[in-house]
Amino acid sequence: MITSRRFADGADALRVRARPSVVALTLAKHAPISAILYGPPAIWAGVTGEWALMTALTVPAVLGLLVFALVLRHPLPGDLRQIEAMVSVALVFLLGALGAAPAFATLGLPAIDAAFEAMSGITTTGLSVAAAPDNWPFAAHGLRAWLQWVGGLVMATAVLALLLPAGVPTRRLGQAGINEGDRIASTRTKARQLLGVYLGLTVLMTGAALLVIPDWREALVLTLSGLSTGGFAPRSDSLASYTALAQTVIMASALLGAVSLLSFVLILQGKWQSAWHIGSLRRVGLGVAVLGVAAAALTLLDGATERSDSYGVFLDLVSALTTAGYSTGAMPTTGALLMLFFVAMLMGGDTGSTAGGFKLARLGLLLRAARHALRAPALPKNAVAPLRQDGEKVGEKLIISVLALVLIYATAMILLCIHFGLHGYPFTESVFETISALSTVGLSVGIVGPDLPADLKLSLTFAMWLGRLEFIAVLVLLAPRTWLKGA
Repeated sequence: MITSRRFADGADALRVRARPSVVALTLAKHAPISAILYGPPAIWAGVTGEWALMTALTVPAVLGLLVFALVLRHPLPGDLRQIEAMVSVALVFLLGALGAAPAFATLGLPAIDAAFEAMSGITTTGLSVAAAPDNWPFAAHGLRAWLQWVGGLVMATAVLALLLPAGVPTRRLGQAGINEGDRIASTRTKARQLLGVYLGLTVLMTGAALLVIPDWREALVLTLSGLSTGGFAPRSDSLASYTALAQTVIMASALLGAVSLLSFVLILQGKWQSAWHIGSLRRVGLGVAVLGVAAAALTLLDGATERSDSYGVFLDLVSALTTAGYSTGAMPTTGALLMLFFVAMLMGGDTGSTAGGFKLARLGLLLRAARHALRAPALPKNAVAPLRQDGEKVGEKLIISVLALVLIYATAMILLCIHFGLHGYPFTESVFETISALSTVGLSVGIVGPDLPADLKLSLTFAMWLGRLEFIAVLVLLAPRTWLKGA
């Protein structure tokens, strides 16, 4: 007890705090994101004569550029701390959503609903509380899709790739991105590579969508939302009223977004073996194959599911796995198929992708750890057999972070389900909506909507922010010890 306490006190003495002035400067350096985030939708709104929407988007875009101009000559400190990078990234997403909320308010949404819609967009979730989005001007659908596309990767790479010089601060910010430790933007060069791949895939899949969707506007917004695994659609029935071919193309975009973008960087560099070796293509492919077999088996069983269209069920399961959130029909509310959706949403896409969820690579690591623990008793006493994944030794820090993520995710899920229960919602439906928000999926069994109680809307808004930043960054931001020496 005494030793443990002494260790805790010693560790606390080594703890560094976030410096508010440095965090403020880091946020100011990210201010040009506001022009990227709100500028193109503002132009679209202006071209189509939606003046209120245009104004609501132009104001934060201009303010962001003015803030950046004020700090243009002030470099980030060379000793930027990791904790400062993490809280800055969390605040960038929060401020991005708050800046977009007034635009949704011009569409007739109450303040809480507007904040919900904006957070759902920027976190690439796709849950909606809008009563009649079909009646919105199409510029509003463009705004939702653009928020998701920028939130999918651009917010994590644009500043690193285009504005900041190479050095420690850039590396620190890259390591504190939306997928900490997932090699998504750890250096300026890598950020540029990933951003280039993201742009290239967007152009490629938009071209494919134009071949199967007559309205170019719908093709564009569906691709932007699909590749970012966001799931907002311009029609209230999501993908249900599109042709099977169109549904397939859009879900193909989501599948590409669920694969580590580093895989595509390596493929373009001609490093095919390296792209295969990092395992993302294998993991996502295996996940899709397993879901396909399971969907076929369940739809063949009489009474196993409320839906009989096996291909539509398969596409919806792919949507759950990639956390895209598109749907071709109603979600199940009972039975084995509902459990399969739970599993798919929990797993999510792979690390280094735009997808949410627990991530396939982490699930694979836990399975390897379990197998490793079962083999350990049979090994000689002095045997050296470290846990490995994709041929590389797994460090203790990674295992601890994965276990912590499991615990935090489970705790958040329990608390949110209890909140739903206090309002009298059924347990299974509450679990579905909870997982959908925490994994930034966007699928719904019908609970999430304009009639949802305001306090639950706020809880889900927080859950989407929490899930997109993978919990740790947001919790560090909110922890008193991050800011106060005596806390």
